[in-house]
Amino acid sequence: MNTPRDVLFESAADFYLLEGSVWMRLSPTAAVEVCLSAAKNGKVVARIEGGIWHAPGFEARHDCIWDGLDPPISEADAHLNNLSAADFIREEMTMHTAFILTAPPIFGWPHKRIVQIAS
Repeated sequence: MNTPRDVLFESAADFYLLEGSVWMRLSPTAAVEVCLSAAKNGKVVARIEGGIWHAPGFEARHDCIWDGLDPPISEADAHLNNLSAADFIREEMTMHTAFILTAPPIFGWPHKRIVQIAS
């Protein structure tokens, strides 16, 4: 899929429609919405990287990184994790204007599942 990397996405729906993750820059509002809906969509927010959007361009900030739980985990645990992720973004959104979410499936990282299946 050819995806635009010089866009700040304003909609959580785009995250799911475009199979977003580490390549997608989200507005603070969209990032919070993704966190709040991720567990229902089978995702856990494993990492958040915040930064400044420069229209276009993303300036990553080392002072705005959050690490969540590592899958596989239950949907209930993913939901609690993702609520904490949303709280982190809310705290940071006054200083940071864009966020990158790493959100693997709650059943585990795809590359690790391939290795487990092959073993």
